[in-house]
Amino acid sequence: YEIPDRLRVQREHIDHHCVFPWCTRPARSCDIDHVVAYEQGGSTCSDNTAPLCRGHHRAKTHSGWTYDAIDTGSYVWRSPHGLFFRVDHQGTTPVAPPGET
Repeated sequence: YEIPDRLRVQREHIDHHCVFPWCTRPARSCDIDHVVAYEQGGSTCSDNTAPLCRGHHRAKTHSGWTYDAIDTGSYVWRSPHGLFFRVDHQGTTPVAPPGET
């Protein structure tokens, strides 16, 4: 599948960098990833895409990292070890697993 240019530009304006925890690679040099995989019914739209640099795109695809978009420009990542991180325009913050306080 190909990401339309207009969608790529839109994501670059929303997320200025790779949305993986602590990554600062500019969005313009990232892949545009489907948050919910295209093959699993995820649509190719602004609400289901985000920039990931190539290395972090591979980590998400092959190494057990998962994430959800919780709001425009905000994501919660789960590491393969069960750690959770919120990523937004303010940076990366470790957070408690969903359902825990």
